[in-house]
Amino acid sequence: MEYKLDWSKFWRDNAESLQRPFSTDKPMVPVSLSMDDHWLFGEMQIPSTVRYFKDLDYREEIHKLCNDRIEAELGYRHFPEVIPRKSVKRLEEVFESRQELTEGGTPWLESDVKDIDDVKALLERVKKLNLKDFVFPEGWAQSAQEYEERAGSPLRLGAGNRGPITMATSILGTMPFLTFTMDYPEVMDDFFKLLTEKLVEYIRLLREETGVPDTGYWITDDNCCLVSPEQYDRWGAPMLAAAFREFAPEPEHRRHHHSDSDMAHHMPTLNRLGGNEVNLGPNIDARDIRAAMPRAVIFGQIPPMLLRNGSEEEIIAAVRSDIDKVGADGGLVIATAGSVSEGTSLRNIKTMLYAVDQYGRY
Repeated sequence: MEYKLDWSKFWRDNAESLQRPFSTDKPMVPVSLSMDDHWLFGEMQIPSTVRYFKDLDYREEIHKLCNDRIEAELGYRHFPEVIPRKSVKRLEEVFESRQELTEGGTPWLESDVKDIDDVKALLERVKKLNLKDFVFPEGWAQSAQEYEERAGSPLRLGAGNRGPITMATSILGTMPFLTFTMDYPEVMDDFFKLLTEKLVEYIRLLREETGVPDTGYWITDDNCCLVSPEQYDRWGAPMLAAAFREFAPEPEHRRHHHSDSDMAHHMPTLNRLGGNEVNLGPNIDARDIRAAMPRAVIFGQIPPMLLRNGSEEEIIAAVRSDIDKVGADGGLVIATAGSVSEGTSLRNIKTMLYAVDQYGRY
């Protein structure tokens, strides 16, 4: 089918609708697209991902070329076309996780932790670290100023971070972390207590340096599915509670949780903590999310692999299904349950947007 949409009107209506959660007094069920680096590599057939991450001029060039394609098909530009020349260290790097870059992939965090004594020694070193001196590289302030001049907008950092369980697996290693939770739970108490303290200090530092207000916070915690509700309540929930209390103190402030895994067993905890936006795994039905979190905006629940591999009829049916299930209360944003998968065509994405335009109007 050849789809004809008025893209200017579509994106204008979409922006207006995103500002009115849990209201049907808006033009449409809004949509959110999450094409990331993996999708870009497939779309642009990047010959060297290492060059993409190391050569910032090249990355900007690729983003502009990709945006040209997206704009021609979907009417908007998705990827940033100005890249800061200096990057701050990640919180995982504060805890001595190191970034590795290999051809064909994105930067990956690796751990040198081998046993519980390594964890205890790591905690002592982190306690003594001057966070500001470590996080900001030399020349960062000048880089931020140059970015603002080129982009026409200030650099903003500290809006959110990876979640507690995912950070733990990067800092300690996945299998060591799971072993430590069973064999040394008291040491894990110490680990997560310090991780929470440093998270608050880290986000506070970034916000003070770049002017991000305390009116919202997001986390991405794909690996939270690895722990039980009891373990999450012991080690994960306190960090979320601290972050929401510090950076999204009012119930109406954005408290967004992303995890594209099978983590439905944590929805009661997220609801108790006041989570009000979720983007959860594709195996979780939108009706179950609404039942567990009645006041959370659902970003979902289109399965990424269906969007990549499905027929036009299947994609349209998936969009209509989610609208029929939970669209009536105004608390739905049509999105993939996780990132848009590499290999997903712009035509299939356009099919999803067409279905929203046809069947998601209020």
